Amino acid sequence: MKRLWLLVSLLLVANVPCEAEEPVFCVQVDSTVGPNTGFWRAAGSDLLFYLTQRPSGQALLDRMAATGSHVYLRCHYTLSGKRMFGHQVGGQVYSEDAQGKPVYHFERINRVFREFVRRGLKPIVEYDFLPEPLRAAPSEQANDEGFRSTYRGPKDWNKWRNLLRAFTKNLVDTFGRKEVRSWYFEVWNEPDSWPRDDIDTFYKMYDVFVDAVKSVDPKLRVGGPACYHEAFLRDFLEHVTHGRNFVTGKQGTPIDFISYHLYALSGSWLNRKPQIPPRVVTFTRSLLWIQRLLRTFPELKGTEFHLNEWGLSSHFSKTVDRFPELVFRNNEESALFLIKLVDCLYALRDNYDFEVSLLGYWGFAWEADLGVFFRGNRSLMTAGNVPKPIQTAFELLARLGKERLAVKGPRPGGRFGLLATRAADGRLQLLAYNYAECDDDLDRVDPVTVKIDHVEHTDSLCFNAFVLDRQHLNTYRAWEAQGRPRTVREANVAALLRVARLTPAYQVSVKVEDGRATLQLFLPRHSLVLLEQVHRAGS
Repeated sequence: MKRLWLLVSLLLVANVPCEAEEPVFCVQVDSTVGPNTGFWRAAGSDLLFYLTQRPSGQALLDRMAATGSHVYLRCHYTLSGKRMFGHQVGGQVYSEDAQGKPVYHFERINRVFREFVRRGLKPIVEYDFLPEPLRAAPSEQANDEGFRSTYRGPKDWNKWRNLLRAFTKNLVDTFGRKEVRSWYFEVWNEPDSWPRDDIDTFYKMYDVFVDAVKSVDPKLRVGGPACYHEAFLRDFLEHVTHGRNFVTGKQGTPIDFISYHLYALSGSWLNRKPQIPPRVVTFTRSLLWIQRLLRTFPELKGTEFHLNEWGLSSHFSKTVDRFPELVFRNNEESALFLIKLVDCLYALRDNYDFEVSLLGYWGFAWEADLGVFFRGNRSLMTAGNVPKPIQTAFELLARLGKERLAVKGPRPGGRFGLLATRAADGRLQLLAYNYAECDDDLDRVDPVTVKIDHVEHTDSLCFNAFVLDRQHLNTYRAWEAQGRPRTVREANVAALLRVARLTPAYQVSVKVEDGRATLQLFLPRHSLVLLEQVHRAGS
């Protein structure tokens, strides 16, 4: 059956028009351009603390650990008693007794983080938002995404500072200094809508937060501001580099990583004209402007830069029922978007010396917990703990090797791309994709040539081919073929889970002559193939 699929693809191409110029990639096996850092292996959710304790969240954590698809998980509402959709989603770490004395409750958070750590996962800990007893009156100003999540700082600065210290010490005592040093710590989430006349309060919160965390262990990694406006980022960086520290009175505040949020499309624009499709260029263009901004702060050279919230569209709870265009959060397009984005971000590192150290997809297991298939929420799993295509793309990326190899050919950002890596045992991995965001003719198939140079000690290369397109590794299309059942009671869940298994679609062997080999691929529009070498070169 696998060979039949390959034969059909080869026959189809004879009757399909091709691009004006066939793309040719050349992989230089003897040239390593840098490590494959796996910077994209991060995710998060407003509901993470709640979902982690649910069967759906446990299933996704197990899947992440088993496949290596994710390492870092970012969590909102760590310190607050926040409720959403009728559920307690906050950490509930603080209360006061009848005399107004603080009482700490770290058991819930510790229980959640134990679920991460025992699977080799690591939290990005947000020290947000304020517990109710410490909360001053919130601002009535909504941000330009329509959310009101802004506060004016704690009622009692000493109580808040002591809470931060006690919570940090609790983490070190519970999980060990070495483990916690591998985590990241942030003070807030999207402070962009703080009133301009009160922005110094946020700066003071950051300074107090840094002092509290570093007082427990100066090697813990702190950062922020987790904003989404360049203007806000510029002013915040001005404070941490040249501003007066509200704790020490000296100039500047330590920062180990800079965090920023970026979405290809605002959820506020859905159902409006003109329709704006999500595009990868949104990220590359915005990041080059941010690089220009960061260069005005030479003191920050070498500081990690995190995109610790991203997605094709913001507003995680919106569904396809009201916004049909959100189908891209269900189908193969989200998977292809991720692969193309990773390729382009590596290109920014290689060609512009701008590195994204961490890329955090904002989505988890909300649809799985609701038990409704493919709602269009920004989730990695849907009902029945069935992975969406984007989760499968994360799992394919996790199979890449530790070394990135030099690739010559079409520049990343266009229709075609190729990531080439080598594992520690010498095996090669080639991930090729065919994806343009505005395609409307998905029945076309395009030929792609991959030349592999400087292959040594073997006369042939053999690869397993993992294909993700509309027929392979695509749970959304398989769900459509079942008649679009709404719940697990109506669906063949076992069949959907089988579709998501990373099983090769076919195997291909090529001869090596004078250290060179040539692969001819035929990629349908909106598809990718991961070629994974079966035997180590030289074996």
